[in-house]
Amino acid sequence: MIFTSGGPGGEAPGNFSVPQVTCCNLLYCPVKMDGEEVMVTSRRGENITIKMQLTQEVAVNSPQFMQVVNILFNSIATRHMGLEQIRRDFFNPKKAIPIPQHKIELYPGYEFTIRNYNGGTLLGLDIKHKVLRTDSVLEFMNSVARGPGGNQNMITKQLVGAIVMTKYNNKTYRVDDIAFDKKASDSVELKRETTTYIDYYQRNYEMTIKDKNQPLLVCRSKTKVDGVECFLFYRGSTPCDPLQKEILIHLVPEVCFMTGLTDNMRANFKVMQDLAQYTRQKPDDRLKGLLGFRHTIAESEGATAVLNQWGLDMASNISDLEGRQVAPPVLLTKDGKMNIDERKAAFDNITRKNFVITSANMGNDYSVIVTSRDQANAREFMETASKVGPACGINIGPSGNVVAINSDRAEDYINAIRNNAANSKIVVCLVPNDKKDRYDAIKKHCCIDQPIPSQVLQCKNLNPKKKMSVVTKVVMQMNAKMGGELWSVHIPMKKVMYVGIDTYHDSGSSRSVGGIVASMNDACTRYYSKTTWQPSKQELISQLDVVMSEILRAYKSKNGDFPDRILIFRDGVGDGQLLAVKEQELKNIKDAVQRASVDKKIELVFTVVTKRIQQRFFLKMGRGLNNPPPGTVVDSVITRDELFDFFLVPQGVSQGTVTPTHYNVLEFSTTLKPDHLQQIAYKMCFMYYNWTGAIRVPAPCQYAHKLAFLVGQSLHRDPSPDLADLLYYLYLTDLVGGEVS
Repeated sequence: MIFTSGGPGGEAPGNFSVPQVTCCNLLYCPVKMDGEEVMVTSRRGENITIKMQLTQEVAVNSPQFMQVVNILFNSIATRHMGLEQIRRDFFNPKKAIPIPQHKIELYPGYEFTIRNYNGGTLLGLDIKHKVLRTDSVLEFMNSVARGPGGNQNMITKQLVGAIVMTKYNNKTYRVDDIAFDKKASDSVELKRETTTYIDYYQRNYEMTIKDKNQPLLVCRSKTKVDGVECFLFYRGSTPCDPLQKEILIHLVPEVCFMTGLTDNMRANFKVMQDLAQYTRQKPDDRLKGLLGFRHTIAESEGATAVLNQWGLDMASNISDLEGRQVAPPVLLTKDGKMNIDERKAAFDNITRKNFVITSANMGNDYSVIVTSRDQANAREFMETASKVGPACGINIGPSGNVVAINSDRAEDYINAIRNNAANSKIVVCLVPNDKKDRYDAIKKHCCIDQPIPSQVLQCKNLNPKKKMSVVTKVVMQMNAKMGGELWSVHIPMKKVMYVGIDTYHDSGSSRSVGGIVASMNDACTRYYSKTTWQPSKQELISQLDVVMSEILRAYKSKNGDFPDRILIFRDGVGDGQLLAVKEQELKNIKDAVQRASVDKKIELVFTVVTKRIQQRFFLKMGRGLNNPPPGTVVDSVITRDELFDFFLVPQGVSQGTVTPTHYNVLEFSTTLKPDHLQQIAYKMCFMYYNWTGAIRVPAPCQYAHKLAFLVGQSLHRDPSPDLADLLYYLYLTDLVGGEVS
């Protein structure tokens, strides 16, 4: 038992009628118990006596007190605000927003966390929406079965990895397999009886299972599942040990619903537009929703009573803080310097100019592989490329080698590449659809078996309405993949190596892949990449010392010396992993740097970059609110004493509320000032070659993400070292649908 000194104080009477919060085997109370030990007797069939002992007092500013307050607010959300907890967030299914034309609905809700900041104890609150599809998993399985190749393998492939939800208890599960050898009419042994899935749902939830022969979904839980209303099975023939680390859960597809959006939905402009009406809220509307959380608590007698019992209160408005704006960098192009629009943080009009610093010498030395029926698309692509490419300063001609194949099978594309790559500097594959198996096979061949830069483009993206825009992006990407330099930004510092690190969980194996990308020149236009592997779902990279040593050797080989400074941006880890990152990854990197440069002291900065955060900033404009301008930096009030952290708004948005990026600096062994790091972070957001403007993270982070994504999604093996100096892993998603990679 722990007494929290943040409550109203005083001594508790000898009985136990005081408010309390339990966590694991600890009991927290806002008032101090009478005596060091308390005996409590309860009657549940027989007398049960519990002995509780006072262990410590918890100070208001301690991590334990923050834990108590978070538990309290979680309880308030579910018991007094009518919200349902789904994973870590809280939603209101009773106020679901139906979007029937797309068979989806939105659950409105909140995510929140309470922490101690420089500005005091603050509630970090944001609006959230849960996307739930109105078609059941069984309906989805039947639609896949009716489609092309609709067998059990296809159904399994479509569902494994998906997150489903059971509405009767608002719990979510990850589908790990499908048990086609089991069905809903099967018998199942519960603690006190044997029944069937059908009878169980009818008796407990008044739900009638219509399809008695439907197979069952298999979900694996790696922790003890307590009180979950589903059926638990053991791995093997012996009863499940409650402490066993992995438990199998069987669910009936008819009572499960798909969550999230499919790739086709994300590529559908109309779907995303209809969703944006509710999810992209302007600053004034978002603030209204945030204050609604405070108003609901204030109107609830139960919630107010809980806060009063613990001596807590909420401010009536959001926190005020000051920020400052960092000027955008000067863009460097072939013709010299160019200013960037600081309101938009973009330079879209650059494609109308001869801007490319260095063109890859493609000429007509490229192959376009296409099915016989789509040869007209190949000619259209080459003709358009020969117009937009030279206009940008990229050397590409209209007479590439067109290779017609008989079918759109992956084998035909690979054979065509194998037979024509010797005379090509890059291959372009025009495909009729987004079939993943074919895409993966092409990328595996071009990145591993026969290393050559490759481009995959769907034919539908060459329609007259968007042809010029799409081909311009494709040609720019082809130039970058072949080592060409599109643009740069002015950074006065020389001999600096910028490194991006990210992790992706391999979809095809039990491993996770780490992508590491490092700049190799002062202009940050050339990069060196490397991948590494670790156990499944593990975010931390265990071999960073080996990778960093190789990257440092590559830098020295190209520049004749090691860099004076190394600035590392680490993406893909949360606040809870900062200490582990510092003790493992940062330590490995420091060891590698010290071993490589015995005679030279290299300055090192290691920063964790986080995109998924609760914080939102609003700029006061008269009586209303607006988004803060790009380049806004906030490093007070909502930062933390024990950390060196800051927030940066890198982009301008025309819809909704802008999301800042959070930077946690774990190592700052440098003569640079904090202001310099903030400016560099902003400048590096403009160096991503797939976007003519600022992105949310520094470019090396995004390159590392693209590398890890390609390897984890398609290759499942290390790419050929022959491609390490090229940005071969670039891909982009066109706004109106279709992958360009």
